[in-house]
Amino acid sequence: MGVVLTKAASFILIIVLGYILKRIGFFKPDDFQLVSRMVLNITLPCAVITNFEKLSLETSLLMLVAIGVFCNLVMIATGYIVSWRRTHTEKAFNMINYSGYNIGCFTLPYVQNFLGPVGVVATCLFDAGNSVLCTGGTYSIASAVANDERTNAASYLKKCFHPSRWIPI
Repeated sequence: MGVVLTKAASFILIIVLGYILKRIGFFKPDDFQLVSRMVLNITLPCAVITNFEKLSLETSLLMLVAIGVFCNLVMIATGYIVSWRRTHTEKAFNMINYSGYNIGCFTLPYVQNFLGPVGVVATCLFDAGNSVLCTGGTYSIASAVANDERTNAASYLKKCFHPSRWIPI
């Protein structure tokens, strides 16, 4: 138990230290671009590759992709239900903002430390399902609600994959 608390406390300390350094002016606004590029292009891919290397992929793990899609659909429906008696635009706004999970920069360091390679692989597979809706799927559903239009699979896919068909919400 002490090891888990120490790991959690060290992550919290790093977050607090970053906040304090920002508040006292240690970091300049330009530093954000450099740090975010390093994290997204070097640190995260290395963590994912290293953890996938240590594990043999089982087909049962692929169910996590479907769970990622399902969890997003649940949150899209929750956004719709919460704004049931509001305008179509408000429904679409809630649908977009309720769905999606921030897996990358925040969750992966914790998962890697607490759950090891199996946890990282499982999280990445869940995130694969999550990204299906985060990269256009939720927008396609929400824009159909905002414009009060019926949709089918073909129009959904066109809106997802053809930015020229995107309609402002």
